Amino acid sequence: MTDRKKVTLPDLVKKMTDGAPITMITCYDYAMAYLVEQAGVDMVLVGDSLGMTMLGYESTLPVTMDDMIRHA
Repeated sequence: MTDRKKVTLPDLVKKMTDGAPITMITCYDYAMAYLVEQAGVDMVLVGDSLGMTMLGYESTLPVTMDDMIRHA
């Protein structure tokens, strides 16, 4: 992994006030998270859509908090 420092809320606020772009992407597993880190993306969104995209559910309703934590 990179030696990049973690992005904090104050970092994001500074970017916003400076007019700098803030990047965010959705990812659901380690391999994708590794690539996202290497790319320097500011933050990662893990949403309940993982139920449909990764777990094969028909909707997002069956997704549990344990699912969310496991994929965070």
